Amino acid sequence: MIRSIYKTIMLLTPEALLSTASRERCIANLKELPMFIRDDSYKRSAAVLVPLCVVDGEVCLLFTLRSSTLSTHSGQVSFPGGKMDEGETVYQTAVRETEEEIGVPPKDIDIWSKMSLVQGRDSSIVITPVVGELKNFNENKLQPNESEVAEIFTIPIKVLCDQTNHAGFKFNGNIIPVFMGGKHKVWGITGIITHLFLQCFLPNELYQGDFQRLEYKLEDLMPSKL
Repeated sequence: MIRSIYKTIMLLTPEALLSTASRERCIANLKELPMFIRDDSYKRSAAVLVPLCVVDGEVCLLFTLRSSTLSTHSGQVSFPGGKMDEGETVYQTAVRETEEEIGVPPKDIDIWSKMSLVQGRDSSIVITPVVGELKNFNENKLQPNESEVAEIFTIPIKVLCDQTNHAGFKFNGNIIPVFMGGKHKVWGITGIITHLFLQCFLPNELYQGDFQRLEYKLEDLMPSKL
């Protein structure tokens, strides 16, 4: 038992999770993901960065809480990102939006790979998540764009792996992942992207989602956006 716990701890260290071998395994798994779009009639494209970072010696994912003044998706937990400008690649969009929203310069963003397309809640838009590591990360140097971002927060990978922090809600007959344990619940499209990324990033012994253990109603989750 002690040996198993020690092994798990060692597998979650930055040295293990951000190693070349871990990165290559993750990228290979990302390339195997299917596309999660209902149809191809979408009119707009967007990209978000799924940002890995190290905080107090722990590998984390970084999230933002969107400003309550925004006209769409206000108060929601999201990854840095936005609509693609004409002529941009998904990588360029993710990097540009990350700098604009939280003040991380391109030189400090180490892009790993892109994920498969994910349909937005509005079927007219599709999102390409881009995985990257924030180098030289310092929370105190982040510069949130107050017109778009109300808050920036991180959640350790070990917290996202803990099944006691897993829940779900039903949408069109499907279970949508909800991650608890952080400052804000992660759900919706961001919850789906988080789950897909963790499946590719971590071995099965570290991550197995259990999103049916606790069920939320949509109205229970909505206040967490405000």
